[in-house]
Amino acid sequence: MKKIYVTAGAILLSINVIAQEKPKIDSLKNYYEIQEVNIYGKEKNEGPIHKITMQQIQDFNKTNVVDAVNLLPGVAITQMGARNEGSVLVRGFNSLRTPVFYDGIPIYTPYDGNFDLSRFTTFDINNISVEKGLVSVQYGPNTMGGAINIVSRKPIKALDIDGQSGVGFADGTGVNSYFTSLNIGTRQHKYYIMGSASLLKIDNYLISRKLERTALQPSLERKNSASMDVRLSAKFGYTPNQTDEYSFSIISQNADKDIAPNALKTGNSNWRNYPTYDKRSMYLKTRTLIAVKTFVSFTGYYDTYYNKMKQYDDDQYILLNKNSSFTSVYDDYSLGGILNLTTEAIKNNVITLSVNNKFDSHKEYNEEIPADTTTGQKFKAGEPEQNYKDNTFYVGLEDVITINSFIKAIAGVSYNSRNNMKAQEYGTHYVTGEKNVLYDFPKGSDNAFDYKGGIIVEPVKDHLITLSASKRSRFASQKERYSSRFGSQVPNPDLKSEYTWAYDITYSARLGNKFNYEISGFINNIRDAIFARTVGTLDNGNPISQNVNIGKAVFQGYELAFGYTPVKNLTLGANYSYIDMKDKTEGSSEKFTDVPNHKIMAYTKLEVPKLRTSLNVNAEFYGKRYITSTGDQAPEFTLLNAKLSVNIVKGINFDFGVRNLFDRNYYLSYGYPKEGRSFITALNYDF
Repeated sequence: MKKIYVTAGAILLSINVIAQEKPKIDSLKNYYEIQEVNIYGKEKNEGPIHKITMQQIQDFNKTNVVDAVNLLPGVAITQMGARNEGSVLVRGFNSLRTPVFYDGIPIYTPYDGNFDLSRFTTFDINNISVEKGLVSVQYGPNTMGGAINIVSRKPIKALDIDGQSGVGFADGTGVNSYFTSLNIGTRQHKYYIMGSASLLKIDNYLISRKLERTALQPSLERKNSASMDVRLSAKFGYTPNQTDEYSFSIISQNADKDIAPNALKTGNSNWRNYPTYDKRSMYLKTRTLIAVKTFVSFTGYYDTYYNKMKQYDDDQYILLNKNSSFTSVYDDYSLGGILNLTTEAIKNNVITLSVNNKFDSHKEYNEEIPADTTTGQKFKAGEPEQNYKDNTFYVGLEDVITINSFIKAIAGVSYNSRNNMKAQEYGTHYVTGEKNVLYDFPKGSDNAFDYKGGIIVEPVKDHLITLSASKRSRFASQKERYSSRFGSQVPNPDLKSEYTWAYDITYSARLGNKFNYEISGFINNIRDAIFARTVGTLDNGNPISQNVNIGKAVFQGYELAFGYTPVKNLTLGANYSYIDMKDKTEGSSEKFTDVPNHKIMAYTKLEVPKLRTSLNVNAEFYGKRYITSTGDQAPEFTLLNAKLSVNIVKGINFDFGVRNLFDRNYYLSYGYPKEGRSFITALNYDF
């Protein structure tokens, strides 16, 4: 398999291409409309609080979606150490409550509602948008904290080719990562085709030299931190006229990732890796004008998730003899459809009706482990397959009403329903106490109504004020309802949805072509939040918990962002976000983790046309964050990064970048130090 990866990389590196004229950036907006999700009749959220573009992703050297979306205010990232999963939080809501979409299609896994977003590389992405206030009904259910939509690349010219190839190296060592990518496509009068391929391989990274070594992390090289991501995709589109579009896409993602151990403490989950972490997708998107100012759009998708995780006896990563060691297999798929009808048939109204259905299937089991006398591995019996099946139905209606030339009103309502059809577990029966048995949970169901309303005021051109209030809910995941967590949790098949009342006020403005800014304030009043309540004690004294709907909380804060071009070839920008998260649950004072109370991003981009050179210098500041619910905090830190880009010939740039210039020692999760100072060199080609 590794030979295949290397061969694919060599092919991408050796391709020669022919330059063509690029269209103006402003002409690209309509190309991506079928992949975007917007409230029709309302201006798109294009401001610096809500959207990150392909050019910005490249300027800041962000190779995965987690790091890219972190450029926006109100967004926090974390690395879940025990599974090495990159995750995003929006205004304090984690990815369970702020689902991620790819071209408008939900990509969270059926069982636990998460997916390792670090596995999504940015080489074939056009932009990423984050919806925080008013969220379109077209996103469907579970958008309690908002929504994130990743929009993939499309060809925009008759011959459209771009890509990059490069290597990364750490301070004082040789090459420890390499990457290569290629997007090639064509756009003709009535059709377009694009294919993309990328490879990102990272060896064990180097931590900061300022980190005090431990017995579990005795050297600079971070133990067991390597990964490899291979991504292939193809897109076929038919555009018979100026209004209609039909597109079919297929995507294959293959990953092999290690999981670095906790550097400060040992535990049963310290020695893990994912030799297989794969995702396959195929989806159809259509947009058809069926009457005057009336469109029907349809999205159909089929997603598969397959991963295999091994938990070893020790840091040799060979034997799985202990009772706590295993090879776990998850084999999931989602099948869904989204039907939208949008019409302006009623004067001064833009009405959208959205119907959404998603079927989720999760299958899990522990594999049988054969004996091996050469290594000392003993035979270990596997488990029977355990199946979980849910169906989620959603219908929503929203209307954008033009009151006069400078005021619009928005109203919406939706109904969400989730039905469980099967839920199985193998082990000790949670009611009878019978051991080593495959049993079925009672089937459960849940439903919720959501609402939203808002006012958009444009007092003068290019100045918008948006006020909104929304009730947004989120169904409990299969894992939250049924997982026994190795005997430490009592399942709750009747666990209900949680919800928030989200209030938002946003002011955005543009002063000519030189200055744009946004200011946003928000309050989220959370009710029926899913909290773990202690219901008993294990023989070893550890608590037994059960998920219940007893939580209350308030998340509130504000965000600021601006972009400024004072003179030609000089761009300045910055954003700031503040959040305060309070537990309002009776008798509880838990702390909410993973979100810094303050966050600042600032950058300067200087272009020198005579030298065909540009320089981007950016700084990131993160305030303190809680890393445990009992109040332990991670210290604040600042990172400085830079990138120099030199145009060698038309269409080819040489890039040199540095990340964490001052080699700051920092961490997002206790015991999991992040990368120290590192460098990157690359050739970028765009024809």
